Amino acid sequence: MKRSLLLLLTLFFAIYGKASITVGDNQVWWGYFNAANASSLSYGGYIGNSSACTIDAAIKIPATEDMVNASAIKAIRLWLGTDVSAISSAMRVWISTSLPKQGSVGADYRKSVPKANIVGGLNEIELDSAFIVDHRDIYVGYTITINKKAYPIMAYGTDVPDGFYFRSYTGTSYGSWYNFYGNEYGRLALQVLLESDSFPTNRVSVADFGETMVVKGTDAKIPITITNKGANVVKSISYTITSDDGEPSEETRKSFTSLAVNADKTLSITFPATEQLGKSKKVFTVTKVNDEPNTLDANSGTGFIISIKEKMPVTPVIEEFTGTWCGWCPRGIVGMEKVHEAYGDQIVQIAVHNSDPMAISAYNSVVNAYVDGFPHSITDRQFEADPSFANLRSALNKSFARMASAAIELSAEWTSEAQESVKFNTTTRFAYSQNNNQYAIAFVLTEDGMKGTGSNWAQTNYYSGQGSSGEMSFWYKMGSSVTGLEYNHVAVAGWSVLNGVNNSVNPNIEADEEQEFSYTGSISSNSVIQDKTKLTAVALLIDRSTGYIVNAAQSKIADFATPIDEVQRSVSKTQQDVFDISGRKLSASQKGINIIRMTDGTVKKVLVK
Repeated sequence: MKRSLLLLLTLFFAIYGKASITVGDNQVWWGYFNAANASSLSYGGYIGNSSACTIDAAIKIPATEDMVNASAIKAIRLWLGTDVSAISSAMRVWISTSLPKQGSVGADYRKSVPKANIVGGLNEIELDSAFIVDHRDIYVGYTITINKKAYPIMAYGTDVPDGFYFRSYTGTSYGSWYNFYGNEYGRLALQVLLESDSFPTNRVSVADFGETMVVKGTDAKIPITITNKGANVVKSISYTITSDDGEPSEETRKSFTSLAVNADKTLSITFPATEQLGKSKKVFTVTKVNDEPNTLDANSGTGFIISIKEKMPVTPVIEEFTGTWCGWCPRGIVGMEKVHEAYGDQIVQIAVHNSDPMAISAYNSVVNAYVDGFPHSITDRQFEADPSFANLRSALNKSFARMASAAIELSAEWTSEAQESVKFNTTTRFAYSQNNNQYAIAFVLTEDGMKGTGSNWAQTNYYSGQGSSGEMSFWYKMGSSVTGLEYNHVAVAGWSVLNGVNNSVNPNIEADEEQEFSYTGSISSNSVIQDKTKLTAVALLIDRSTGYIVNAAQSKIADFATPIDEVQRSVSKTQQDVFDISGRKLSASQKGINIIRMTDGTVKKVLVK
């Protein structure tokens, strides 16, 4: 398999195929994929295999999809990558009430498309006889065989639950189907031609829109996703907003460029400011479509606005997933170096190594939950990105712009002169009161300047000889295996890294009330750490209900202190340096967010009004 994220391709291909089927008055093309996006499909293909195999790709249409259930399927169309020469035999398109276990064998309907008729781009295949859906779950897909490395399967856009199923296999080892929902592969580029005398029209559904945090008295601009569930193009909607008091707002009309059948659109909707602190429920209802009543029952989406007293300073967390064996991972090394130069201690950086001498098992759960290819990165466990500098900076901008529900501070110290355990001391403060919440704190140690000898420490480099200038110039000049490197921000120990330590945050929270928690992590058996003077302690405040990192803090580890040392330390812990949000050193604190470095090595953010 292959993801476009890893290809870094910027070219796009022309649609070589062309429409061959005339659409009648009682017919419409339907799919999770929007044909308007066809011109943006990646050049040459998207997903396939590195060697010869057979590939199945499909979508599921549930029995609850009224547009399809009230109709018959007359044709299938799909988009393929341009390298169709790798397809070695006829393609089969099929419709089935269950995913076939052996290629397309057992499907309710099958049709063979000769190899000579397969083209790069659009392929339209008219069925020999109409397939009556009749209120059943059905799968629509195709099967191709490639005789060499090729990536002909096309997909695009955001994931939807039933938008892409995939399987590849050789011989009679048919393997398992994969539902790609949630893995950022997008929607399979496939549509069906529906025919009906009674298509529903003027129908729009609304997705729930989660929680949005704003400072009290500020309007909230919330992205609302709507989907056209009717047979006609949507050009306008009218909507109301209902608050906790149950009284809807006046109807508001919003027009936009056309929204195709089963396509979705995200609108920026302004929700009026509230003067009350805390969480309030909001219901967004589409009342009219094209100035006609919205005939869909599920015409509302629900969300919450959280009004807080002040904006909490945010410390973003980049988790970069890498390995010395990974030939494309040098761009992540460069990306992490450049964001450190740009942002310094304003951000937390964690380089998570896999299958090399710096790998730790403590991070396996995070890798399993968030990573399906290397290199990769995720910021705050919300914003996934290829770890180039430009992409990391984009993710950081999103993180800095978001509202955090809490702030967290951290100090750390060795528990003995032997330095076999670290005591993490945290203080959390929440922006609003809430009950029965699921927050927890995870702890990590990172190390800078790690190095070693032997082949496992050499960084594989696929960039060798590929250019001469730019941010990757060092790697262009180096060979295919680079030795003598020092690796920074490496995760060398961690505790409850995925979900946080149980009972580290009281679930019943009072606004502005400080919660203190201490945790001791042992490194007595750790064989990865090289130099304890180069360690950084990290605390991650995690919302278990979403998996997101709400906020974070980092600190150097203070020496083990005797009772006399404790007294001296309490006296000597003073402000040492002040920086602005861009990392520039200041002579004194100024209005806005200030980065404060204390004499004991701890760093915190302070908002000056």
